[in-house]
Amino acid sequence: MLATTRRLWRLILPLCVVALATAAPAQESPAHGDDATLAPETILLRMARAYRTFRSYRDSGEVRTTLLTDGGRAGNDRPFRTAFVRPDRLRFQFTDTGLGERSSAYIVWTEGTEVRSWWDAQPGVRRPESLQSALGVAAAPSGGSSTRIPGLLLPRSIGEGPIVIAAERIQDASDRGVSCFRIRGKSQKTPYMLTMGTQTFTVQDESITLWIDRATLLLRKVEDRKTFDTYTSESITTYTPEIDIEIPPTDLAFNPPQ
Repeated sequence: MLATTRRLWRLILPLCVVALATAAPAQESPAHGDDATLAPETILLRMARAYRTFRSYRDSGEVRTTLLTDGGRAGNDRPFRTAFVRPDRLRFQFTDTGLGERSSAYIVWTEGTEVRSWWDAQPGVRRPESLQSALGVAAAPSGGSSTRIPGLLLPRSIGEGPIVIAAERIQDASDRGVSCFRIRGKSQKTPYMLTMGTQTFTVQDESITLWIDRATLLLRKVEDRKTFDTYTSESITTYTPEIDIEIPPTDLAFNPPQ
């Protein structure tokens, strides 16, 4: 009887080992794939890697800004569009609608080593020395939309700085029906100087919250609150992104207004 039992165990044991080896990854995968404990830095790194791999990208969005002072509040909307095809074709445009009865458009275009820009505040086609400088001119007027996504798509051309510093993860939430990571931080250490046009202001404090699609790692929304000496600025940037799609030539044409 004992010999028979031993022979059975010799037959069964290898099968058990195989079964356990096969089952182990399946048992570990929920813990490995559980993003509830991911550090904010890990999420930001994964997002940065994802943007570097997209073959194409297109978005439309809006920066909605409200200025709060002791005397009340004022606001404006700045719609924007981005189109990109790897390795180096990019077009970005934003429009400032907060200028009374008129609006102001700014366009940046690049292909290969050629860079062009157009701004109806200073009419005429320009050829900036770099894509980084062309987009940087529009960074403050566009509420950061000119550099944020292009910087993720082309970090070597525009700069590989972190999208936020001192990052902390806050409770996940849903944006337009999409489950998102939320990460809060600052663009840089405060206080710092911010130049807008010919004027320079001191940002005394700042809070930026990124809403990142949990499934695709696409940036969907940015909430930005800045405290200045005499007023506070609150802006919400929303993105409607598309990736790895066919981008029509019309979306990538420089095509400034006549």
